[in-house]
Amino acid sequence: MSQVIDGVLKDWGERIFYPQVKGRIGKRSITRSAVSHSPKQTGVTGSARIREKLSLASRNAPEVMVKISGGGKGMRQIKTHLDYISRNGLVDLENEDGQLITGREAVRDLRDEWKYGQYGIPEEAQHKEAFNIVLSMPPGTDRTSVNDAARAFAATEFSSNHAYVFAAHDDERHPHVHLCVKSLGFDGTRLNPRKADLQRWRESFSEALRQRGIEANATPRTARGAIRGPVKQTILHKQQREAPEIEAKNQPVKNQLQDSFTVTKKALHAYGKIARALSSGDAADRQLALDITQFVAKMPVLQFLKAKSRTLDRENKLADTRSSLSHSDLADKSR
Repeated sequence: MSQVIDGVLKDWGERIFYPQVKGRIGKRSITRSAVSHSPKQTGVTGSARIREKLSLASRNAPEVMVKISGGGKGMRQIKTHLDYISRNGLVDLENEDGQLITGREAVRDLRDEWKYGQYGIPEEAQHKEAFNIVLSMPPGTDRTSVNDAARAFAATEFSSNHAYVFAAHDDERHPHVHLCVKSLGFDGTRLNPRKADLQRWRESFSEALRQRGIEANATPRTARGAIRGPVKQTILHKQQREAPEIEAKNQPVKNQLQDSFTVTKKALHAYGKIARALSSGDAADRQLALDITQFVAKMPVLQFLKAKSRTLDRENKLADTRSSLSHSDLADKSR
């Protein structure tokens, strides 16, 4: 029975937490070699990984945030970002070798090292020569643990092939780290992150946090049953009046929202399959099945579907009432 449950967990859990993403061919680098993609496996694999993610999700563990906030097209923009994350030399930067870069003069030396070292970076460029990445957690999370996890994440993902620096900012409620990574690697391949890479980065960062005793999860929006609300009609009409061609631009967005909604409903189906399988297991599995059921019941998408169903019921009843009244009027007139 345990093997059957593990098989269900792996099969349906992969559909929830690791939906397929269409691949894209990367651009060729300065050495004419294709962009390299080498996904790194997390510490927990297979059904054990799915159990852990289900347990974290059902407990509403904090979700990590990893996003690309921009990138420098040339050294001029990179310097501006380095000055920003170092607060003009007041905040220490740390590089891939663990060396601290302290003060404005040291930041200038770093800029010159990136500008003139190895392949070099021009002042102005047509493509991103560095990626700006932000890693953060909700307010109240231990800042030292977040910084240590960010350091471990950067070392795992980039230190073997990319130069980078990072800085922790403590002037906002949510602890976060700014990471600036050179896009051109030591081997000449260029960093070209896609949606799948971002999800892998979230997984890596959340695992680094858990290894430091911080409960953290990294799930897609669809796995949490999150949905985006519809755009108000007044806003749509205003947009169309100001720029009629905006409707054509918005069409792909509408399609994406519909696709996301479809994937979310498939995730609900997968949760049901997993909960039914776990309910036939031992006490721990049965408890997890109950936790999953309660978690799904509170999902925004389920609340939305229930509200939509109630609205349709009311509209159908109103239509039936109007139809009945119309028939009554016709009967009265025929008399």
